[in-house]
Amino acid sequence: MTRILIADDHDVVRSGVRAILAARAEWDVVGEAADGKSAISMALATRPDIVVLDYGLPLVNGVEVARQIRARN
Repeated sequence: MTRILIADDHDVVRSGVRAILAARAEWDVVGEAADGKSAISMALATRPDIVVLDYGLPLVNGVEVARQIRARN
C-alpha cells in the first residue's frame, strides 16, 4: 500500500485530489494539510511514501516543506 499525504491550501483541490487517489485500492491517503507547517508535522507523524505539495502553501512554501521533510527523514 502506498501512503500519500496531500498538502494544498484550497479545500476544493485537496478534496478533488483525495477523491482521485482514493479510487485506487493500492493507494492510501494518510492525511491532508492546508499549510506548510502542518504539512511538515503531518509528514513526520504519518511517514508517507509520497507527498503531493502545492508550491504556494501559506506559512512555509512547498519547496521548503520538501526540504524540511527530506532533512528530517
